[in-house]
Amino acid sequence: MELVVPEKGKKELRKGRFSKKGGFYFITTCCYKKQKIFINNKNVQIFFNSLEWFVNKEFIDLYFCITMPDHVHIVFELVGDKTLSEVIKGLKQFAGRRIKKNLGLTNPIWQEQYYDHLIRRDESLFEIIKYCWYNPVRAGIVDNPEEYPYCKSKYDLK
Repeated sequence: MELVVPEKGKKELRKGRFSKKGGFYFITTCCYKKQKIFINNKNVQIFFNSLEWFVNKEFIDLYFCITMPDHVHIVFELVGDKTLSEVIKGLKQFAGRRIKKNLGLTNPIWQEQYYDHLIRRDESLFEIIKYCWYNPVRAGIVDNPEEYPYCKSKYDLK
């Protein structure tokens, strides 16, 4: 049996990860090899529809999501019986299969790992959402976050 040692970055991303039902999470997950998957409107809609499926199944309560060309940011409350890892793995598989079919790809859509942050009481949920909302401005894609169409929010951010 061969010993497989995880890459340093992957181990660091998993360090301290745990699931807390009722916890609010800020998730960032990137596309495989920085592919610009989300410059395609249909892929964005596939991802948003996949998220909606997880909301309808009552695994998460979605507060915010934005797709950037090569990654996504999601803020949600973990409300169902699935762990954080199960939710993210399921979401990436569910959306990934549909996006691969749409693009006719065989290679992966997502990097294996993701960044997660459990939002603590002393942090502002709205400040984290605002940080994500301004991501397209910082990236030079738009001048005003209101111009960026690939965003879903439970709040009126204007």
